[in-house]
Amino acid sequence: MLGEYAWGAGALAYLYRQLGIASRAEAKGVSGCLTLLQCWIYDHFPTLRPTRLEPRELERGQAGAFRWRGTSPRSSKRRDAQMLAYYRQAIDSLTPQSVSWTPYGRSPHLTVRRTLYQGLLRFAEIAEYYDPTRCLRQLGYVQGVPYPPERPLVVRRPASTLGYSLSYHSVYDSYWNNLGAHSVHLDVFFYSDTT
Repeated sequence: MLGEYAWGAGALAYLYRQLGIASRAEAKGVSGCLTLLQCWIYDHFPTLRPTRLEPRELERGQAGAFRWRGTSPRSSKRRDAQMLAYYRQAIDSLTPQSVSWTPYGRSPHLTVRRTLYQGLLRFAEIAEYYDPTRCLRQLGYVQGVPYPPERPLVVRRPASTLGYSLSYHSVYDSYWNNLGAHSVHLDVFFYSDTT
């Protein structure tokens, strides 16, 4: 058993895999926990998010999605085309200054230690490597050029969505339960006071 955070790691691993599949030339859609992706977008791109509810403390275990006011009008081809044009324009207009680089505060790893976990996120046969050094700016640190990603043993990423697979060495399966040995040690990075 991976512990109390296993469901979150599983959802994230599955979403990462589905985003990889969706990036294939023949993909027609995406699946996975899209609410998680949507909340991540809302947190990082203020111009793309709906109205935020009044600031309030979320109860332990309550999903962060409860911070956003849901406004989902009935879909129509005309409205969908208008929304697509709006979001394309908003994305095209993004600048580094319009991105919230530290939406979870200056040091989220102090309250959620697994933020610094470095290793496999697993869901059933799906395993995706997670490396927080690839997103140090979100943790309030200066983002340098990250190390190359961990290489899987087997990689199949055809243009088609069929047959997409990655597999890693089984040694990574033990990392989750040994958090101290498999976490990024931030003392070797520079803290940013400009974010």
